[in-house]
Amino acid sequence: MASGTISSYKLGEHITIVGLCVQLAFFTFFVTTCALFHYRMRSNPPQRVIGVSTGDQTRTVQTWENVLVGLYAASSLILVRSIFRLIEYAQGNSGYLISHEVFMYVFDSTLMLLAMVAMNICHPSIILVGPQKQRDSEMSFASDRELQE
Repeated sequence: MASGTISSYKLGEHITIVGLCVQLAFFTFFVTTCALFHYRMRSNPPQRVIGVSTGDQTRTVQTWENVLVGLYAASSLILVRSIFRLIEYAQGNSGYLISHEVFMYVFDSTLMLLAMVAMNICHPSIILVGPQKQRDSEMSFASDRELQE
């Protein structure tokens, strides 16, 4: 059971702040890795792109680049939220940010809502599941024909 002394309270605050710094470091590493992946995808683009044929032209509907744009948007929002959390906890329990509820709504709830919207608009399943659905329907059609024979 926690002892509730001032020193243990301060230790808990310091551990929380160090944890948030470690989270920011690893999240920055993740975003850097995504940017490197994006650079390599642009240098050597994949051969197959999902598109819709409109007469003589093929208009691209979704590519990996669209998904990465959504990931960058969500990551930026999460990064801003994490920086807000770090500043909030660094100010302590008597700090300005933690004592005013509006900051929690703006920098926590709204940013996470926008991050979810960005990932729903540019969801990776658009790229990953598209060919899988076509294969599943072809396999289902083939197995139905085998059963009928």
